[in-house]
Amino acid sequence: MSSSIDLTEGLGKPQVGKNLAILMLCMAVLGEMCLAADFYGFASVLSLVSGDLKLSASEAGLIQGAFGVSYALGLLYWAPQGRKMSSRTLYLIGLGGSGILMIVQSYANTFAELIILRLIVGFFDSAVWIGSMKIIMQWFVPKRQGLTMGIILGAYSLAITADFALGLPYAMGNSWRAFFMVLGILTLVVAVVAQIVVRPGPNVDPLSKAAHGAGVIAQVFKSKWVWVGILAIFGDLFSIAACATWVIPAYIKAQGMSPAMAPTIGTIMGLSQILFLLIGGYLSDKLTRPGIIKTGATLTLISALLCLAATIWPMHLTVLMLIAALCGLGVFSGGAIFSLIGEKYGSDLGPSAAGYAEMGGMLATFVAPALMGALLTMTESFTAAFWSFVIVEVLVIIALGALLRPGSAQAAH
Repeated sequence: MSSSIDLTEGLGKPQVGKNLAILMLCMAVLGEMCLAADFYGFASVLSLVSGDLKLSASEAGLIQGAFGVSYALGLLYWAPQGRKMSSRTLYLIGLGGSGILMIVQSYANTFAELIILRLIVGFFDSAVWIGSMKIIMQWFVPKRQGLTMGIILGAYSLAITADFALGLPYAMGNSWRAFFMVLGILTLVVAVVAQIVVRPGPNVDPLSKAAHGAGVIAQVFKSKWVWVGILAIFGDLFSIAACATWVIPAYIKAQGMSPAMAPTIGTIMGLSQILFLLIGGYLSDKLTRPGIIKTGATLTLISALLCLAATIWPMHLTVLMLIAALCGLGVFSGGAIFSLIGEKYGSDLGPSAAGYAEMGGMLATFVAPALMGALLTMTESFTAAFWSFVIVEVLVIIALGALLRPGSAQAAH
């Protein structure tokens, strides 16, 4: 196998090490798929839940965004605490807790019940992200982390795709409650498998004696790289949240698309994200990661402009499908962002730094559906809602340009 695709290069023990590394990567993939499926399961059946429980667009956006708020707060807790825990323990807490709560969520009957449950699920699922970061940083050397990060982020998008391609039709045929029940059970199954399979990797840095509690935060945030990660992942996940939550409703209302096409459009968007994550992750191992991050921010803006155009001018279904296929441009830099974090912070502080960086993304997953939903409720215009998407991505590009320019005032290391 060529070095360009040898994910396990540098593990030491040739065959056993490679087999274990691939197995651990598979577990990280499953963990991220459960996290994303639980996260965006609600977005995929948003119209069904809204119709059943008589939710307004702003209420639906708040429920979808609530997960992101508690997920971000959970990262504040699990990022430092997770340094003392194994990936297996983090998966038990995260997947076990969220699986049980997804089942409970299937019995919700009001806006208040749903938003409370989504808040609690988000807190538990944030432990899964730290566990996944520990797996990748302990089992793969930095020069291979771009593609492996791209793979697990691609798994995240694959789960979103499955929510729309499989979950939505299932919910339409059975009920959104039955769909949430299935998601909860599958999450619990993965939690059990993780307890049998997951183990620490060979690339484990000694714990920094200077970094405990608040010291972890101080040590991570004294470098500019976590801020680069926060901004970049904010832009990426704002794009995912905006597209997953509002592109299909916009196509139906603004373009008159048949609701029966919703699973197809959702599938196209998800597969597009997987493709661009893998391409971006691969290139981040070959080119400079800051360069890939800046390129990714520009591509995200292009994706936002295309979505905006679909709310202004009448378009043929083929063109709408092409735009959906280009929505994946918004996550091109995903692998570069977290592999850069791993490269700069190492396997000890790296998972904590990745957790803090991910907070930017989780903030975006609240802001995007809530902001766009509020604008939609106030103006009844998808164009106004998607203009906010464009403006946010422009601001991200400006901020990243300031941080990544040569001679930036903040410390580089």
